[in-house]
Amino acid sequence: MEIQDKSKTGMELIHEEKSTEGGNPAKLGYRYITKISQKKGSSEEKGRQIPNLFLSIYQHRVTRALIFVLLVMLFGTIGFYILIKIYSPTPESYGFLDAFYLVVISITTVGYGDNLEILSLPRPGRTVGAVFTIVFLLAEYSSMIWASSTVVAYVVEGSLSGVLLKRRIQRRINMLNGHYILCGIGRTGVAVAEEFRKTGNSLVVVEMKKEMIDALKGNFPNDELLVVEGDATEEEILRNAGIMRAKGIICNLANDRDNLFLTLTARAMNSQLRIVSRGVEHKSKEKMIRAGADSVVYPSTIGALRMVSEMIRPTVVSFLDKMLRDVRQERVSEVTLSEKSKYAGKKLRDSGIYTDTGMLVLAISSPKKYKDDFIYNPSADEILDPGSVLVVIGDVAQINKLRKFANPESI
Repeated sequence: MEIQDKSKTGMELIHEEKSTEGGNPAKLGYRYITKISQKKGSSEEKGRQIPNLFLSIYQHRVTRALIFVLLVMLFGTIGFYILIKIYSPTPESYGFLDAFYLVVISITTVGYGDNLEILSLPRPGRTVGAVFTIVFLLAEYSSMIWASSTVVAYVVEGSLSGVLLKRRIQRRINMLNGHYILCGIGRTGVAVAEEFRKTGNSLVVVEMKKEMIDALKGNFPNDELLVVEGDATEEEILRNAGIMRAKGIICNLANDRDNLFLTLTARAMNSQLRIVSRGVEHKSKEKMIRAGADSVVYPSTIGALRMVSEMIRPTVVSFLDKMLRDVRQERVSEVTLSEKSKYAGKKLRDSGIYTDTGMLVLAISSPKKYKDDFIYNPSADEILDPGSVLVVIGDVAQINKLRKFANPESI
């Protein structure tokens, strides 16, 4: 059986793969079959999309109005044509074009003028023609008024509501301080936005594709999602997202080049900003760190580690998942002690953290003592230095309460 390809034959495709895959027959065959399957699948998908496309176009109110106008014009053309053929003394002199011409001059209110001969029919044709013309004009004018009002209403309502919504969202963003910014949605961004919503942290999303924004809005009821539509690499868009007042930004664009440029721009605009960038290729990590990123995350690597963990230690993974994701469960979080915190300079036993919040301290990272390292399961005599980061376990309410005690000036 011969498999046809419009652009290249199967042998040409395999020959191309030979030059890049080293001539492995099994691999070549697999790649060839995959290409053909993808072409076939895309054709079937297009076939299913065509009826849906026409249905969506028809369901639009402006389209329905225009279709109704065209139907009334068709009705008028056929009606005039029948009248001329039945009642005109010289029916052979006129055709569909003449009938359509009468319809057009009726719509445009030009008047019949030199076409009086066509309408000067003998009785009873003159009476029938007059009645039909009256009915047609009323129907056509009604349809034109309805269609015009529908188009105007659609344009005005859509533009006005869109402008008002953007202004309302921008006002809410301008009131934020210490919030987070997510640049780029995609598959990873949806999960990121959902996690921010569950933890109660303020988030502003920057995305230039409207369909991605609409898809994400389904997870955020009651206009809870704050979105700035535009290119995240432009400074004006980042200013609209409140980057000068933000606490952190997540660079989740499609490729390393865009994320690198975004990291560089964000760091130049806010030197105190924490920047977490998504990476695709591991060789780009050093460049992103030099550009100003505090951390670079590779979703593919994390996914691989997760698969291994699910296989080797499934119970631990299940426990951490519930603790990190379920808002009703305990969570592991971090809290930084400021110099004005009542816990600063005290021993862990004397701090009163457990008494105040009921939280357990799992680990401590002190820039003075441990730099980038942690002391796990700290002793009761461990001194809590200003600037120390406490890794704690508790629910969301307890974590928020501890943050108020740890950093009172932020209240």
